[in-house]
Amino acid sequence: MLIIGELINCTRKKVGEAAQKRDAEFFKDLARKQASGGAHMLDVNGGLPEQEVELLSWLVDLVQGVVEIPLCLDSADPKALIKALPLCKQRPMVNSISDEPARWAMLPVLKEHRPKVIALCMSESGLPTGVEDRVAIASRLIDRLAAEGFALDDIYVDPCVLPVATGPHGKNLLAAVGQISAKFPRVHISAGVSNVSFGLPLRKLLNEAFLLLLMAHGLDAAIVDPCDQQLMMNIMAAEALLGRDDHCRNYLRLYREGKLAPLAPSKE
Repeated sequence: MLIIGELINCTRKKVGEAAQKRDAEFFKDLARKQASGGAHMLDVNGGLPEQEVELLSWLVDLVQGVVEIPLCLDSADPKALIKALPLCKQRPMVNSISDEPARWAMLPVLKEHRPKVIALCMSESGLPTGVEDRVAIASRLIDRLAAEGFALDDIYVDPCVLPVATGPHGKNLLAAVGQISAKFPRVHISAGVSNVSFGLPLRKLLNEAFLLLLMAHGLDAAIVDPCDQQLMMNIMAAEALLGRDDHCRNYLRLYREGKLAPLAPSKE
């Protein structure tokens, strides 16, 4: 399971405020904590209005100065990517391209630098809500990226998580993930799951349960908070149970290292 740390996202209020101040220590601390928590890659979003081109590159340099894991550049701005991609010391990922014509303006810079790519199942018609439309959009994206020379193993399809409070979106997304995985076994499936619980209480409970269900249907990459110890333990347990952890070696190693220790009961 590829764990992409989600916390360096300047569209979040506290993170955006730190970015406005160019608070280097704030971002260094976020990077270190996520790497220490078990992230394999860090999402970097510099999406402040009229600052993204400069800010994304500033963040890339800053984060790479304190951690040695690859970055996922979270931007749809070709100018920001043109400046930031050459700064990456390890092969990065770009989040994300979609089935919207405007997003394909990114294609020349993607072809030049050949990062891994998250392909978002969104079209001119908007967000998909059913199974068939997700599979159809994913198929178009995969076919086009493959035709442009991208290896299937470098494509990560994001099927678009929607709130279950507004319809049967959880069930539909699980079915779509299963079908996409079966149709394109060499392609990866990625998601940020927090939208699923929007508008409902106990969001963390729903998010973590849905992530495990997605893993059982083929999800093998997730944009999550690696500092959440319970979440990370659940992922490691699911990997072992799903046969993705050969002879449970990772599970046993983490247990011996004390990283699977039970959490103290909440006082709330």
